[in-house]
Amino acid sequence: MFVAGAGRRGGRVVADAGPDGSFPRTATGLAGLLLLVAVTAGLLGQGAYYASVQWYVGALIAAATVLALAAWPPTRDDGRLVPVVPALALAAWVVLDAALLGVSAAGVGPALLLLGAVAVLLVCRRLGQEAREVLLLGITGIGLVVGLAGWLGVAGRVGSLAWEGQGVWRASSTLSYPNATAAVLVPVALVVLARLVEMPRSLPLVLAVTGLLAGLAATMSRAGALALAVGLVVLAGLRGPRATARAAVGPCVGALVALACLVPSMPAASPPRPGLALAGLAAGMTFAVIVARLRQWSAVALLLAVTLIGGLALIAVGGGGAGRAVRTVAEARINLASPDRGGALRAALRVVSEHPLTGAGPGQADLRWKGPDGATRFFGYAHNEYAQLAAELGLVGLMLLAVLLVAFARLLWRARATSPAAAAWAGVVAATTAFAVHSSFDFVWHLPAVVLTVMLLAGAVLPAPHGADDRTPSVTTQGRESPAHRP
Repeated sequence: MFVAGAGRRGGRVVADAGPDGSFPRTATGLAGLLLLVAVTAGLLGQGAYYASVQWYVGALIAAATVLALAAWPPTRDDGRLVPVVPALALAAWVVLDAALLGVSAAGVGPALLLLGAVAVLLVCRRLGQEAREVLLLGITGIGLVVGLAGWLGVAGRVGSLAWEGQGVWRASSTLSYPNATAAVLVPVALVVLARLVEMPRSLPLVLAVTGLLAGLAATMSRAGALALAVGLVVLAGLRGPRATARAAVGPCVGALVALACLVPSMPAASPPRPGLALAGLAAGMTFAVIVARLRQWSAVALLLAVTLIGGLALIAVGGGGAGRAVRTVAEARINLASPDRGGALRAALRVVSEHPLTGAGPGQADLRWKGPDGATRFFGYAHNEYAQLAAELGLVGLMLLAVLLVAFARLLWRARATSPAAAAWAGVVAATTAFAVHSSFDFVWHLPAVVLTVMLLAGAVLPAPHGADDRTPSVTTQGRESPAHRP
């Protein structure tokens, strides 16, 4: 039996628990589950874009933070490792900038998101190894739900899970926006792929990566594809090009097979073909599993050729409209043209030039410009989070963001030596790099659940505070201070 409580020993706050340290483990384990529930609710609730879901997510994160800090009180180590000071400085500037410009309420949301991101990191680094594994497993599971829901949304034309634009249906899943869905799927896929590099014959990992990439392909997000490519390069640099290619070839080609059979369902002018799409998804999954069992590259190449031929045959079965569907999708998505985004970016830079130090204020950037036809265009966001932040918070805000990002990168790099799982660490580095790239092309920071998902992944590989691990719990035992806290 034990009595949970708190006391001070030698100027240090410690938590009282039984000899086995069960209170800290139980409390931090529950805190990790609360974080997972919070992110799941956000991802299933349109990315927590709206206030009703934001308050629910915020309450769960606050509860998780209280539990974790009660079990393992804050230490100086937290201040050195977690970018608390840069995040607080940026949050303070958001609030101050909003107050100076007379829009005080507009600064609350961004400031709370920054505080929530720091809280997630503080909680995650207090989790034991088993709790971290549960966290990664849960994120993988919700990622699969998001990805496959979007894929089914396109295959069956489910309006709440798919989005129509430029004459093409794309997977938006539960986030209601294809590019935000891609911004979630790419980081999760890279973390799972990094683990597959370590265990290339693991069928659950193969199926998970293939499902995540199939969902990503259904979004037809160009920024998502670029972010994935960058993430793969980073992962190859950290884990080895040959091993990374060996692990990635099956899931990548399997996802392409699934996409090839989904394309006939994408043009808005054509009826959906769910049967063909399901057959393609099954074929892609089967291909990925078979490749995972092969050892010779020659066999892989042969199977690749056979599978591609089979995929083309499935498309042919879909009828003569398959070629038109491919052309329609290619004309809409396989290009670099995006005149409206270019106009919005120029409008954001114009706002920066007009308000260089303070910006226009949180949520106050007026992104208007004249199109080629002389009509006025308006975007709510610049589709580039760095330019958007500069337009709203000025160069002061941009400088504080740069400091925060450098501190975060330093935190991850230092975690390399202490992370018990090198594969997970490499995957997280690739995932966060990919997310930073994707942020240059979409307003993904405006969906809090997307940011919090990436923070959860990063938190899973952070070093624990001094003494806060499963072997030396920082608690008092039978009225004596734990050895982990002795000077």
